[in-house]
Amino acid sequence: MGDLLERPREAFSDALLGIIEPPAAPEIVVVDIDRKAIQGLPDQDWNRADTATLLSRLAALKPKVVALDFVFSSGCVSPDASNGALGDAIGAVPTVLGFLIAETVREAPRPIPPLAVRKPLSVPDLWFIDGAETSCGPLMDRSRAAASAFLVGDEDARIRRVQPYAVLGQAAYPTLALEAVRQVTGGTPILGGAPLWLRLNRTVFDLDADGSLRFAPGDAKALAARTISASDLLGGEADAGRLAGKLVFVGSSLPHLGGLRPTASMPLEPSVQIHADIANSLLTGFVPRRTLWQTPAESLGALILGLAVAFAALRLRPLTAAGLGFGFVLAVTGAAAGIYATSAVLVDAIGLSLAVIAPLLLTGTLQFARIRRQEAKARSKFSQYLPSSVVNRFMDEAGDGGIVGEEREVTAFFTDIEGFSTLAQRHGPRELIALLDIYFAEVTAIVARHGGMVDKIVGDAVHALFNAPEDLPDHVQHALDCAAEVERVTQAMCRRPEFAARGFGRTRIGIETGMAVLGEVGAGGKLDYTAHGDAVNLAARLQDANKFLGTSVCIGPVAAARSGRPLTPLGRHEIRGFGEMALFTNRAPAAS
Repeated sequence: MGDLLERPREAFSDALLGIIEPPAAPEIVVVDIDRKAIQGLPDQDWNRADTATLLSRLAALKPKVVALDFVFSSGCVSPDASNGALGDAIGAVPTVLGFLIAETVREAPRPIPPLAVRKPLSVPDLWFIDGAETSCGPLMDRSRAAASAFLVGDEDARIRRVQPYAVLGQAAYPTLALEAVRQVTGGTPILGGAPLWLRLNRTVFDLDADGSLRFAPGDAKALAARTISASDLLGGEADAGRLAGKLVFVGSSLPHLGGLRPTASMPLEPSVQIHADIANSLLTGFVPRRTLWQTPAESLGALILGLAVAFAALRLRPLTAAGLGFGFVLAVTGAAAGIYATSAVLVDAIGLSLAVIAPLLLTGTLQFARIRRQEAKARSKFSQYLPSSVVNRFMDEAGDGGIVGEEREVTAFFTDIEGFSTLAQRHGPRELIALLDIYFAEVTAIVARHGGMVDKIVGDAVHALFNAPEDLPDHVQHALDCAAEVERVTQAMCRRPEFAARGFGRTRIGIETGMAVLGEVGAGGKLDYTAHGDAVNLAARLQDANKFLGTSVCIGPVAAARSGRPLTPLGRHEIRGFGEMALFTNRAPAAS
C-alpha cells in the first residue's frame, strides 16, 4: 500500500514545495552565463578563457567562496594558454570544483574536504560510486575543494533530493552545495546515527531512509532575485555589494552549457540554480523532512478520523456526508500546508485523506445498494400503471445529455507549423511557449470568426471542424475562407521581429469534406467531443502533403468539388492510406 501511495504523496509534496516559498538566504548569489552573456561575445562561444575572465572579475569583488557548476575534463594536455589562465583565476578566489559520475577513475577528485563521523554509522549503498569525471589536475590543485556536482532524479526524473556525500574509494566527497556552505560557515560536518543524520555547525539535518536530503526549490521570482547575468559582471554593471563576502554559484541556464532538470517548482530548472536551492535550504535550515514520530501519529489519527467519518456518514444524507468528507479533506490539506510553511515538516495528507475517503466510499456503496433496491421496487410499482419499456426508458435515460454516434457531413481543417521540431531544439521552452501563445490565439480566433470549432490543439497543430456540432451552411466555403485568412495572417506573423528572429516557419493547412461520426469519447472525468471518419484522417494527410507539393494549403477532391469556386489543380498524387487522387490549392504552388 505504501508503494501505491508513494507517487500521490510525492505529487502532494511537490504541490506544497511549488506553492509555499521557502525563506531566502541573503548569502547566496548565482552568476548565470545566460543568452545575454553569450550574445555579447565576438564568436558567441563561451570557452575557458571567458570563464577565467569571469572568475578574475569575481575575485576582485571578494566573494567568500565560488562554486563552479562546470567540469573542465577535456583538453588537459593542451598547450592552450587558457588552461593556465583558468588555473590562475581559480587560485585567485576560494573555488569549489565539482565532478560527475563516471565508470572509471581517471584522476581522483582533490582536495578532499574534511568530514567527521560518529558511530554508529551505516553508509547508504547509494552513496558509493565507481568512478568520477573530474576537472584537469592542475585546475583541481588550484581549487579549495572537490565536491560531487551530479544530480540524480527520482523515477519521474524530478530532482527532489540530493545525496549529501559520494564515496569514491576511501574518500567521501560532499555535494557541491554542502561543501560551498561549509566553506562559508566554517567547521567540519559530522555524520552519524541510525537513522542517519548530518550535523553542520550547530544544525542537525535528519536524512531520509536512503540517506538523501530533501531541499525546498525556489520559484522563478526567487531565482531571478538572486541571479546576476555574467554579461553584467563582465561589463562592470554588477553591484559589487551584492557579491562581496557572498556564496557565489557560477553556471549556465543554457541547455548546451548547463543541465536543465525538472523540480517541484518548475518543469526545467538550471542545475546551478538547483545547487543554489540546496545551499539555501542548508543555510536557512528550511529542509523538507519527516520526523520519527510522524508515522505512528498519522496512523493513529487516520484510524480515529476514519471511524468518526464512518459513524457520521451512516447517520447523514449522502450529500451531507460527502460535504463533511470534503471539508475534512480540505482541513487536512490546509493543516499540512500550514505545518510545512512554519516548520518544513511534510505531513502525509494523502494517507489522512484516504482515511476520510475510504469510509465515505464504503458507506456510499451501502447506500447505493439500498437505493438500487428502492429503484427495483419503484420499477415494479410503476409497471402496474405503464408499460415496462416506457418505465425503463424513463428511468435509464432520464437526464442523459450525452452526444453519441451522430453522423453528419463535416469539413475537417488541419494546420501544422513547418520546421517546428528544429525550432524547438534551437530555443528554450519559455521562448517557444510565448510564441505559440500568440500563434494559437490568432489562429483559433480566425477559425471561430469563420464558424468553425477548434476540436483540439496537439503540439503545434490545430485541428478544427466546420459544420459541427451545429449546422453551418456552406461550410466548405467557410473553411476555404478561413484557410486563406490563416495563411495570410501567419505569413505576416512570420515577419514580425520576435518570430523572424527565431526562424518561425510557415503554416501548412489540409482541408477535406466528408461524412464523420461525432460524439463524446472517453470515460470517467475525461471526455472529448470529436469526429471520426475518412475525411478527418485525409485532411491530416493533406496537411502533410504540402511538404512535397510546395504549397501552403492542400484541398481534397470532395472539398474542391463542393466549393464551387476556381481552384488551382495540383495533379493526381498518391496519399498514403488513401491511394491516388486529384488535389487542389487556393493559389499557385510555391517554388521548391
